[in-house]
Amino acid sequence: RSKFAYLPFGGGAHSCIGKNFALMEATLILVMIAQRFHLKLVLNQTIAIDPQFTLRPKYGIKVTVRQR
Repeated sequence: RSKFAYLPFGGGAHSCIGKNFALMEATLILVMIAQRFHLKLVLNQTIAIDPQFTLRPKYGIKVTVRQR
């Protein structure tokens, strides 16, 4: 598989100018969720990738959410 098979922000000279900001925002959001909630995967589910324009779970991913 080519190292350029998954390019969410493009590559080389034509890479997205908002890449660093988007990655920083995504990291910040994940940290805030992790600080405020406890997430637990629901057991016995099939988790598969659906590679379209972006990678996404083919059947969704079920979790239980509890406030910390």
